Amino acid sequence: MRNIKTALVLAAGVVLTIALAQPARADVSFDMAYSNLSDHGSWVVSAQYGHVWQPREYNHQWSPYEDGHWVYTDMGWTWVSDYAWGAIPYHYGTWVNDPGVGWAWIPGRIWAPAWVVFRTTPEYIGWAPVPPGFSVGMTIEMGAPSSFVFVSSHDFLAPRLRTSIIPTERTNVFINNTTVVNNIVIQNNVVINRGPDYRTIERATGSTIRETRIESVARVAPYQNVSRAQLAVAPERVKEGLRVAEPVPASEPLPVSKKQGRPSEQGKESAVAPTRANAPVPQPAPVSPSSQAEAQSDAAAQQNAKSQHDAKTQSDAAAQQNAKSQHDAKAQSDAAAAQNAKSQHDAKAQSDAAAQQNAKSQHDAKAQSDAATQQNAKSQHDAKAQSDAAAQQNAKSQHDAKAQADAAAQQKAQSQQNAKAHSDAVAEQHVKAHESVQAQSDAAAQQHAKAPQNDKAKADAKAKADAKAKADAKAKKDQPEAKAGGSDKGGNDEPKKQSDK
Repeated sequence: MRNIKTALVLAAGVVLTIALAQPARADVSFDMAYSNLSDHGSWVVSAQYGHVWQPREYNHQWSPYEDGHWVYTDMGWTWVSDYAWGAIPYHYGTWVNDPGVGWAWIPGRIWAPAWVVFRTTPEYIGWAPVPPGFSVGMTIEMGAPSSFVFVSSHDFLAPRLRTSIIPTERTNVFINNTTVVNNIVIQNNVVINRGPDYRTIERATGSTIRETRIESVARVAPYQNVSRAQLAVAPERVKEGLRVAEPVPASEPLPVSKKQGRPSEQGKESAVAPTRANAPVPQPAPVSPSSQAEAQSDAAAQQNAKSQHDAKTQSDAAAQQNAKSQHDAKAQSDAAAAQNAKSQHDAKAQSDAAAQQNAKSQHDAKAQSDAATQQNAKSQHDAKAQSDAAAQQNAKSQHDAKAQADAAAQQKAQSQQNAKAHSDAVAEQHVKAHESVQAQSDAAAQQHAKAPQNDKAKADAKAKADAKAKADAKAKKDQPEAKAGGSDKGGNDEPKKQSDK
């Protein structure tokens, strides 16, 4: 019996060891999300995304990623929610501000420290949920600008960020003045969100940031004592590409929450057949005490033989199970050794390739350096040649400029001399013209002075002529009267005297 128990314990240990060697993934199914979140909010239907969840705290002023704080872990910037339900909606799936229902969570199966993208400047940091179509390493779209919330860089590590968030009406200006930071990558089959450079946060807060192991952070997955092995994604899924959300169509029926109860099992038939009410109960025949003792002894012997047979059967089964477990463990060990050898071979091949690449890079770098040196020497030679040519050109330009200046000076002197000669000629011409005008003026003045004398002479001559004419006329008139007076000697001489007067 001791050997049987030992074999059973060993078999159980092997099975447990094998089970523990294959940790469960931390993928969250829709059934699990529905079961965990139903008591904390409502499942509603989005016209675009199907079944989505809204927390009980939701109102028109509520937004995700506000009630909580950031922790810098070995998985990057990790969001720690203040809500009891925060382990799933902030680390699986994503949030969307649906035009029909408002902020709601879209289910997803892949874990991340935070499914957000950041916008940063040295003074401000903002973040927003990734869009529902986000795929790691493939998505360019980085969330609606209106979904971002911002805080001052020195408040980024505040223990409750809601009190530090900048009002929405002031954040619009940050969208055009910040840089998008999308550092969501996959390392060792785990999603990592490096987010903004931690050194920027250190400079802004004046404190040293130390990396925290993800196992010591609460409410980052819906399991107790979560391990990084549980957070990993199956390698085949990594090759297919990781999408943040896996929407559940509205046509798909909702599961039954575990907290609300599974389908009732009362309808199942009992494993024990019921006794009919009217069936007669058989009565044992009376036996003597000795016969009863023998019967009990025989029954005990049969029971012992059956127990031994069952124990042997169990022992054989345990031995077979142990052998199978050992065989499976050896197969797994051989497979692991082969995988390890292959990994080492691949690592050596990668190392050799890296060494060759490094040697090639060094060779290329030396060739580039030599080419750069030659190019630099040629550039210096060309620069000197250009400098000499420029100096010669400058000297020629100065000589040409001096020649042009001398010619211009001579031309100017000649122009000045010509101008003086012309000015002298003009002055002389002007003097002559003035003298001519003066002479003409003097002649005119003389002519003008002579004109009155001529007019007076003419007037005197005319007056004399007129007087003479009058005298002649009178003389003619007086002649008959004289003749008449001579005949009249005794006449009076008085009228003649008057006439003579």
